[in-house]
Amino acid sequence: MAFINQDDNGCLSPAAGVSERFQRIFSAAAGLLRESRFLLHAVGKSRRFLLVHFRKEYVRRQLSGRSGGCRQCGTCCNLLFTCPMLTTHRTCLAYGTCRPEACKVFPIDRRDIDEVATCGGRCGYTFDRDPPSPGN
Repeated sequence: MAFINQDDNGCLSPAAGVSERFQRIFSAAAGLLRESRFLLHAVGKSRRFLLVHFRKEYVRRQLSGRSGGCRQCGTCCNLLFTCPMLTTHRTCLAYGTCRPEACKVFPIDRRDIDEVATCGGRCGYTFDRDPPSPGN
């Protein structure tokens, strides 16, 4: 069975049935990911790191659509692992000096708020409107 077909215009497309199989596999993998908080938080941390360093325009647009404020609960400081800068009084030792960029802009988008919710937290920020498109 071929995995790639070529249509009348010469464009490549998945053979019939293949994309459905990939969709089922992807859905199953996504289900496993939802069940694993460790994997969820590892992906979230990696995603935020990459966004703040390589997708700065995306971050800027997302932050322009963010409203609310930090509740100072420290939940975001405990995603995947407890941040070594978090004190026993739940304050940040690096807050005014050398806080990482991903911490400064957290939450970047709705996915981050959902990640906080998986830990039982409630983020004080919301993304209640679409960010402006790049041309605006």
